[in-house]
Amino acid sequence: MNQLMNQGTEANQGRSDQPHAISVNVVVNLQQANLNLQLSIDPEIPFNVFVNGIKEQIFAQRMQAQYEETIEYQLGNGSNLQQSETRTLQALGFTNTCTLYVRLKLKGG
Repeated sequence: MNQLMNQGTEANQGRSDQPHAISVNVVVNLQQANLNLQLSIDPEIPFNVFVNGIKEQIFAQRMQAQYEETIEYQLGNGSNLQQSETRTLQALGFTNTCTLYVRLKLKGG
């Protein structure tokens, strides 16, 4: 599904001001639906900085009160990642058009 979205944006990324940027698909598993984000990001950014930006996007609409503070992150290759991870995206195995799965848990669930 995300591959279809990538085709149109990959051509634009070739003209990006960030020559080393990679495209990362982020799939957020919410209670009623999935939220799909596609980001162009420098692979040298630390993971903890990256996920703080993702959390800002997810909780922009004040949904945070419904969910626990801990959020699970899993790279498409099956690697589980901790929010506090400081290694760069590249060091963790992020590649162009890879997918990061984010799972939010309901409080009390």
